[in-house]
Amino acid sequence: STLVGPGDKVGIVIDDYTRPCPTKMILPPVLAELKNAGVKDVDVLIIIATGTHTPPSADVVKELVGDKIFRNYMILSHDAVNGNHVTVGRTKRGNDIEVLKEYVETDFKILLGDIEYHYFAGYGGTRKSILPGISSKNTIQRNHSLLFEKHSCMGVLKENPINQEMNEALHLAGCDFALSVVQNSHHRIIGAWAGKPELVMDAGVKLVDTMYKKEISEAPDIIITAANGHPHDINLYQSMKAMHTACQIVKPHGVIVLVAECPQGHGSQLYIDWLKKYKTSQEIQQALHANFVIGAHKAFYHRITIENHPVLFVSEMNTPDVTELFGFIKEKTPNDALKQALALSGEESKVLVVPQGTTTFLCLHK
Repeated sequence: STLVGPGDKVGIVIDDYTRPCPTKMILPPVLAELKNAGVKDVDVLIIIATGTHTPPSADVVKELVGDKIFRNYMILSHDAVNGNHVTVGRTKRGNDIEVLKEYVETDFKILLGDIEYHYFAGYGGTRKSILPGISSKNTIQRNHSLLFEKHSCMGVLKENPINQEMNEALHLAGCDFALSVVQNSHHRIIGAWAGKPELVMDAGVKLVDTMYKKEISEAPDIIITAANGHPHDINLYQSMKAMHTACQIVKPHGVIVLVAECPQGHGSQLYIDWLKKYKTSQEIQQALHANFVIGAHKAFYHRITIENHPVLFVSEMNTPDVTELFGFIKEKTPNDALKQALALSGEESKVLVVPQGTTTFLCLHK
């Protein structure tokens, strides 16, 4: 409360509905501190960092922050296409960083979120609230086009070009204070840090590695991975992260079992359109190199996975697309899927079960 005072305009960026961050728990204490410092409610702007996701409905926003905050504070959902963005600078790789104007114009900038693994940014947290969180579609697409580079992968930060550019965006847009948490598999907060975003990130990453980095002695023949449950498996687009992680550790041509409810179906029409248009991962990669499009990168990961692995799918999704377009083998239960996987791979196959497939970093012991 010594960092701000009466008359200051404060911007607070929070995660959207696709992230498991306990915003209802960590936002109220921050607002209370601002009030104690003399900051009026009307001078606080809460911004929902959607990246390229669809801006949430009023009901979803209310569920995200709670009824009291919803009624008493100004809340703005970021829109990567139609939002009011301003250029705050250019990165070393030539990406113009276009960020939500309303955030840039605040006097004191706060980022709230959680830290967990991310399949191409290395880790989520802090700087991702800016890029992709409140950046324009063009800025996000330029950044995410780096995902084909060698070090754009889970658990890597220093050499990761996507992370490097996200950090540049963070400094260009500005952040005065960050509050981040790390949760366990039951969504209970295990660690929380506040202060400079770089220090917060470093501390959170260390705990994430301690909790979720798992070394295994040899690659499995079969991997059964669940996409962490809600909200990680809200749709196939989000659940793909668990499948992508699984294909990094299973044996070549090994069997992947993906368990994901996907109550909202596929989650991205563009993702579906690219799967229909391009029949191989090589075709998608060539098209993305020519013109990178957000959403289409998931089609690339999808194609390259099913080209190299049988994928058994346990889900509420039950449309013809599951087999005809996605190339999955549909199974009713995990037990049914295991029986089929053993039939494909052999009864003596080594099986690895990963209940938190989206947030577990698996690596072979060297």
